[in-house]
This record gives sequence, C-alpha cells and structure tokens, in this order.
Amino acid sequence: IYAENEPFLVSKLCKLLMMAKDKVISADKLVHVKRDFGFPNDFLVNLVQKYPNYFRLKGLPEQGNSFLELVSWNPDFAKSTIELRAEEETLKTGVRVRPNFNVKLPSGFFLRKEMREWTRDWLEQDYISPYQDVSHLDQASKEMEKRTVGLVHELLSLSLLKRVPVPTLGKFCDEFRFSNAFSTVFTRHSGIFYLSLKGGIKTAVLREAYKDDELVVRDPLLAIKDN
Repeated sequence: IYAENEPFLVSKLCKLLMMAKDKVISADKLVHVKRDFGFPNDFLVNLVQKYPNYFRLKGLPEQGNSFLELVSWNPDFAKSTIELRAEEETLKTGVRVRPNFNVKLPSGFFLRKEMREWTRDWLEQDYISPYQDVSHLDQASKEMEKRTVGLVHELLSLSLLKRVPVPTLGKFCDEFRFSNAFSTVFTRHSGIFYLSLKGGIKTAVLREAYKDDELVVRDPLLAIKDN
C-alpha cells in the first residue's frame, strides 16, 4: 500500500515543507506526526533519500538535531484542497468559483445576528493560500487570521483522519507562523472546525470531512489501518 501510494506520500511531505517558514521542519517533529499523516516509520531514511530532488536532511539525526529541507518547489503541489475544489467546480459549471471555506453548522446550532454578519464579512475577504509567502503580514492582522484558518484547514485535510490533536499542531507554531493564541480559531470558526474532547485530549476536527461520524473522502493510506 505504501509503494502504491508513494507519489501521494511525497506530495504530502512536500506540501508540509512548502507551507513552513523557510521551507524547513525539524525531523524530530515530523517523526512525531508520522502517524497523523500516514508516513511510514522509515520515511526519513527510505522516502527522503529516494527523492533528493525534493528533500535534503540536514544536521545530526542521532543527536536529535536534524532538519528536513525542501530542495525544489513543485507548483503542482502548491494548491490547497480549497483551491482544487474551486477549480473543479469552475470546470463543472463553467462559472468561475472563488476559493472559500465551507461553513457547516451542526443541526440546532444558530448564530446571533452580529455573529452571522461577522462570519459573512469574514468569508467575503479574499482567501489566502497556505502556500503563499506571508512574511509581510502582521501577526495580528485579519489577513493573517484568514491565512491561519486556511493553513490549519490544509493540515487537517492532509491528515489521515482529517483530525489532529491541538497540542500536536501547537508544536509547529514557529514553522507555520502560528500565534500563541492560534487555538482560538477552532472556537471562532466553529462552522469550519470542531473540537473533540474524547480521551481528555483536545483534537481539532475538520467539520466538512465528516458526515454522521463517517469520513466523506477516505485517505488511501487508511487501507493499512483497515487491514
């Protein structure tokens, strides 16, 4: 299953690096999230070394001081799930569809009028791709919040089960330019994400990815877990 999905795994790993500041992520942190994203145990040895055109491992892994660096940028990978969905809808309808978030509130959940207006105004702002350079944006700006929501959406979309524990995402604050209060996006944007407290761990879940507790689109690597 890993062999069949190798190009998919390579694109996932490239995407994580492409969203990161300086296109570099600590190898230790990537090992820590390998199960969340479906990477094989030996991905730093086999997968990374097999694709020197994409990846470079720097530092001393045995001392826990190594980093995975992106070697080359593939524009085909630099499209988020939201952008790909908009492109697909544009092709189907022949009308240009603007990339935007799906806001899906749980049944029986109603927003107060001022919150509805705030949500509408927020959705009308331009979508900011998580693959865009945002080094010029102020951390406290509206644009940066839009970008953070987009980046978290993309991270959850790339994960196996479309959900990742919040403390795990928090380990990447520096790499993904998250503010210290980044976890507020889950409560501010409850139509896009929800927080699960199962097992006593706060887990961020992508709301659109589930229908009646079942995944709408299953990651091909879930076949390993199924078997």
